[in-house]
Amino acid sequence: MNQYELNQIRSKLRKLGVGEEFARRYLKKLETDNEPFRTAVAKIDRWQKQKPDDFILQGLVWGLIAAIAGGMLAVIQH
Repeated sequence: MNQYELNQIRSKLRKLGVGEEFARRYLKKLETDNEPFRTAVAKIDRWQKQKPDDFILQGLVWGLIAAIAGGMLAVIQH
């Protein structure tokens, strides 16, 4: 990979919020493994930075489902 491609990968890693040390080690790993640019970009694009709002909403939904299921079990057993 040339320097331009490495800079693009570094930029993608920064957008994901990974640390500078991780980015440096990951780029070094890509170079030693002779990873093609397209493959590296495809891997990084699959990583997603999870939004805190989505995480909270998901927790609330699962909590509601658990509460409903627990209530139904309590009614059925009583």
